[in-house]
Amino acid sequence: MSTRQAADQITDRFTDRITHRFTEQVTLREAAAHGAAALILRPWTDEDAAVLVRHHADVLLRSWLVTHLDTVDEARRWVAAQHRGWAAGTRAAFAVVETGPAGPSAPLGHIALTTTAADAAPVRAGYWTAAEARGRRIASRALTLVSRWAASDGSPFAGRPLQLVHAVGNEGSCRTALGCGYPLTGTLPADPPGRPRAQHLHTAPDQAVSRVTREA
Repeated sequence: MSTRQAADQITDRFTDRITHRFTEQVTLREAAAHGAAALILRPWTDEDAAVLVRHHADVLLRSWLVTHLDTVDEARRWVAAQHRGWAAGTRAAFAVVETGPAGPSAPLGHIALTTTAADAAPVRAGYWTAAEARGRRIASRALTLVSRWAASDGSPFAGRPLQLVHAVGNEGSCRTALGCGYPLTGTLPADPPGRPRAQHLHTAPDQAVSRVTREA
């Protein structure tokens, strides 16, 4: 066997392992506490398309997002892209839902982890909160929960650096990042069309990830 063939086999085994670990999309849960409803982070579904369109009509949300979902068909294509990311092992996207005695709410926000197939590539978190849920620590709780999962031994992201990016000027996202153990470590220049604005880069040091994992 040539060196190239051996390397290809190693790559194939790595890809198979990552894909297998993402075959079943996970759901994360946080119990109700201190007056806050229980939180569920679950994969997006086609049934969420109309809610996504409604949330994306919010002027403030649209001002920070690069992708705007204006129709149900666009939202369903976006949901399909999230599922493809799960299958490829490069994206874990969650709808953020509250639940109580009456059952789960409609999605109130979104949080996703993205990376590349490289074994040590950083994992980047991004999130948004619907207009009616702002000010209730939805994003902070979701970020803490997903950070704990990403750093856990059972996660396909375990051992990778955790980062977070948001547009410069988005003070709410910046406060959330800082409060969840992601200090500001740099600024990424604008790079249209994918990154039309400069972005703040927050990187969680190992000890911060450990703290989040212990305290969550």
